[in-house]
Amino acid sequence: MLEDGIVPPFYSDKIRVDQNTRLPSALFMNPFEYYIFHFAYHLTNPWLQVQQEDNVWVNWETIYVQLAHTYLYHFLPRDNSPVLPIIGPYVKTPPRKLMQSPDSKRLQTPRLLKTSILSPGPISPTVGVPQQQCLPQVWRSETIVQVFLDFWLEYTEEEELPPYHATCFPGTTPRRHSIHSGEHIRLVRGFIKTLHEFANSATGDTSAMDELKRVIVPSVQGKIYIFLRKAIHHWPLDSSFRLILEAWLSFIQPWRYIPGVAYSSIGKIQEEERGKITDETRWLSFVANNLLAYTAIFQQLLPRFMRTDLVAPKNALMLFRVTKVLAQPKLARMLFEIESCMDDARLSRGKVSTNQWSATVRQQIIELEGPTYQYVPMFSPATVTQIVWFLSTIKQSHLTATSLVDALEKRRIGRRLLVMIWEFFNGEDHTSDDIRLEERRRVPGFLANAQQQLMDIFQIKFDDIPQVAIVADQEYHDSILSTSVCNQSHMDTSLDTSRPGVYLQIQERRQSCRYIEFMGDPELQPVRTHENAFLVRLLFQLCNHINTKYQLQLQTAYDRPDIVGRFMRRVLQPPTVVKHLPKRTFNGFSSSEETHIPPRLSLRIVASHRFLVPMFLGIIILWIFGYGVVTTLFSIFCVWLLYNLSLAALEPWIGTRSHHVRPEALGYLH
Repeated sequence: MLEDGIVPPFYSDKIRVDQNTRLPSALFMNPFEYYIFHFAYHLTNPWLQVQQEDNVWVNWETIYVQLAHTYLYHFLPRDNSPVLPIIGPYVKTPPRKLMQSPDSKRLQTPRLLKTSILSPGPISPTVGVPQQQCLPQVWRSETIVQVFLDFWLEYTEEEELPPYHATCFPGTTPRRHSIHSGEHIRLVRGFIKTLHEFANSATGDTSAMDELKRVIVPSVQGKIYIFLRKAIHHWPLDSSFRLILEAWLSFIQPWRYIPGVAYSSIGKIQEEERGKITDETRWLSFVANNLLAYTAIFQQLLPRFMRTDLVAPKNALMLFRVTKVLAQPKLARMLFEIESCMDDARLSRGKVSTNQWSATVRQQIIELEGPTYQYVPMFSPATVTQIVWFLSTIKQSHLTATSLVDALEKRRIGRRLLVMIWEFFNGEDHTSDDIRLEERRRVPGFLANAQQQLMDIFQIKFDDIPQVAIVADQEYHDSILSTSVCNQSHMDTSLDTSRPGVYLQIQERRQSCRYIEFMGDPELQPVRTHENAFLVRLLFQLCNHINTKYQLQLQTAYDRPDIVGRFMRRVLQPPTVVKHLPKRTFNGFSSSEETHIPPRLSLRIVASHRFLVPMFLGIIILWIFGYGVVTTLFSIFCVWLLYNLSLAALEPWIGTRSHHVRPEALGYLH
């Protein structure tokens, strides 16, 4: 900003000017300013954003977040306590006048406090308190707000960058991304909430801190609006949009953040009253001075919600949150009143408007959106028509969500007991996007409430909605159920140890899932959800030791034609051929190979929950009748041994179990 000739008032007395070029070349800062400067820059440092995580829900429980909240709570006190320790500021000489770029359109934040309060002097003519005593109270609070505002809420789009910043050469500072991290948006929301709480804690006295509380929100609200508007424009269509949406809802609800202040003389606000407007006259000025934050951003959100999958629980919840806030009776009435005043002012051209808000709103539109911006009232016929069609979309999503929940409920009731036990150990039923059935049950309620709230906001009657044939989206309904069936198939195969594979979702033509078989040695396949990982590894080591030590004996016994051979073929795993697929190397592809695995002992089935649960139940039952654990295990082994010996002896008459080699069924991909 300084290189472009943009010198905000806060930095005017901290700039060192080059005598030759008359341009700013450095900043003079005291230790506190220097530390806060770099602390705020840490969040937006592009070097730290290069390897940023794609998941916006992580990396927010950090020491940086805790420090930022601690600094905000300490330097913006909400209990009218002084900021300790009281330290005098570093007073600089009067600044020189600097040449600023005349074509700059960047919104500059004015100095929060008047010069008469911040400048040192004997007596303040307006306050009646020595100014040197006022300055130590507020200079650090003003610094915190100003620096955080300039770093965290500065939104420079790529097309606004100068030509010499357009290309990032090696070794230069990388470009900042248009999409901020989740940690960034959470801190911005915390910053907004703290500003509201700090401003709402003003007591009306004549102190410098109270003056800062009165001017802080009007000084920063323009920059907050621009940041939110641009962030919403660039944010992708996914569930992470809730981060920026909650920041916007926090900004337009200052009445939610009143620390220890009573709405009336009866007592303090109750928890159920939190978020409701009880004193309309108190907040009318804020709503009028931030009209665009309510109306323009809502009109910006409307097409976004029309393109969003409202059947998804997170998206339905976001829509419900927005409509619930705007449906407050007093808020909708205030917005309508202010817009009506603008219409009256527009109709009475050449006359002096008696309304106090028309000039305020016009000035707000010019400063934030420019003189060419065409403001569309929120309650205009064009917006109401758009809302009517949006209500049809909500109705269709409601029908789809209801039919989907009914179908999932029926499928859940018709399941076998074994599947219900599987769900008990592995969680509830999940669809393709890992959405629980309990979450989907809440979607129809969210959509029904959102629909009614929109009708209340815009005074739309049910008869005004076009009575078109609105039916559930059957294709969407079937796609969710098919992927859910895919997970059901995955569940079934998890209970079947004879199938070494899983169902995966593959979008190929109209096929939503495909059975993918494990490619490799069956004994080396990953541990499944229905297996005990410790027992799988322990039994593998035991069997591997036995198979290695007695490989020849097992092979000889397996090939015998008598009853011993038939018994061993029932106990041991059959020989397998594993094909090694070609591997890409620097010299091309390696040649394919085959590995012959001889007959081997495998006890992996013992680590399965299907085996362990009945075995433990049997041990408990026999223990109740007086049998010991060792006796029970020995009895189970004898029963198993006699059963397999009997089948081996009767095999010539009852048939043989198929034990052929699998030459192509398994392959091991390196």
